[in-house]
Amino acid sequence: MPFRSSHKLPGQLFFITNQLYKDCCGYTFDLSVRNNRQNLKKQIKTSIMKKLFITALLATIVAASSFATENETERAARKNFATQFKRISDVQWTSGAGYTKATFILNNIRTEALYTPEGDFIGTNQAITLEELPVNAKRKFAKRYEGYTVKEAIRFEGVQESAYFISAENEKRSVILKIEDTGWMSVVKK
Repeated sequence: MPFRSSHKLPGQLFFITNQLYKDCCGYTFDLSVRNNRQNLKKQIKTSIMKKLFITALLATIVAASSFATENETERAARKNFATQFKRISDVQWTSGAGYTKATFILNNIRTEALYTPEGDFIGTNQAITLEELPVNAKRKFAKRYEGYTVKEAIRFEGVQESAYFISAENEKRSVILKIEDTGWMSVVKK
């Protein structure tokens, strides 16, 4: 049987090649298994690509919505900050879980203003020295926590309360104390 590949279609070419191998070598090709494998691979690749595309799309949507929420929160906080602290210009903004914080210098003291997720003012923190604590608070601290060294002292002035926080430690323990304006002292963290 003469072989004319130039006039044959791919399916016919396979048939002719298969026939030649059958006559010559005694075996045939099974093209259907090969085609099934190729189709299966294409289907798997298509399925994986669809899943990857949907995952990427969902990740983009979630990131965009959280970014928009953060921007709206920070925008509201910035607006309230500008109203409360009119002459402050060098401000660093950070956001955490449940708050937005503005860090700036006020009267030569590093100050932090805290805002709710809705942008409402919570209060300010300022680092202070131990001498700036109320007299009765200093006495109580010296009496109850003799041998402790003060690591940090902060004055918090909030919308609903004002208080002082002291972080102190000795060789065995560390403690964070809250001292109210009335002099009442409580342990926040041991």
